[in-house]
Amino acid sequence: MPIRIVLILVNMLFFIGLNVIYAKTNNQTDQEKNKNENWRQVYYKVDQGLSTGMVLDQKMSNLHYTGPGGVLNFGRRARTSAYIAEWNFLRINFGYLQPKHEGTQVYKPALGVRYLHLRNLNSLGIFQVHAGVQANLFADIRIAPQMGNSYLFADIIGEIRPQGKLSTNFHLLRQWNVDFSFSATLLGTGIRFPEYGTSFRLSDDGGIAFQSSETHILKPSNFGHFTTGVFFRESFGDASNPNWYRIGYIWDYYSMRGNYNINVNNAVHQLVLEFYFKVN
Repeated sequence: MPIRIVLILVNMLFFIGLNVIYAKTNNQTDQEKNKNENWRQVYYKVDQGLSTGMVLDQKMSNLHYTGPGGVLNFGRRARTSAYIAEWNFLRINFGYLQPKHEGTQVYKPALGVRYLHLRNLNSLGIFQVHAGVQANLFADIRIAPQMGNSYLFADIIGEIRPQGKLSTNFHLLRQWNVDFSFSATLLGTGIRFPEYGTSFRLSDDGGIAFQSSETHILKPSNFGHFTTGVFFRESFGDASNPNWYRIGYIWDYYSMRGNYNINVNNAVHQLVLEFYFKVN
């Protein structure tokens, strides 16, 4: 057999072998990719932190009340390659506020629940992009004992909010993982409760007509609620139990225009530590 034919056969066998190895490698890679794309992780989360807040409630007074507070949240988060779904089934914030002259004190508990669903969009440069919507229900309460009979005021707000999240990482002396988020109210309903008819107006016969509460259809012309945050994310534990935590800053602000131009503005700054514990 001529040497040239031998060399051709050897080369053919060599390239056939390479093609078989390449096909097997691609098949394994595709299987691993599909396996990775079908992963699902569920975490229970606990958030705690410190806050400082400011409130102006013109039903209560025309003073700005400021002071410190605390934050405690409990929730459940499910993550896949396609989406993030999170229930915050108990959200607590408590503040102790005073005006500048310190003549009165206001205790400010807030309770709420929230559901969040974000879809994983195509990456944008160095960012991983998620976008979706959240449904939020909360009560923001103000208790002012030194105001006598009129000492209880509250906002109860239910809202639908679009939300976006950007995640990235970079190396500066070490690896940093960063999350940015922003949400704003699209529509909802708000109820304001003064106690003992603290808001009043003149009735048609010239007397005083008390109103026990007022209801608003929330829209951009009478309500704005914005929340933004930045978090640094780290994992702890081992590969079989990848728990993680985030530490970051949240700014939460809402403003609601009331009847007869009696408005409320509420802002809270939070420094929060979040723990995520894997349960599956």
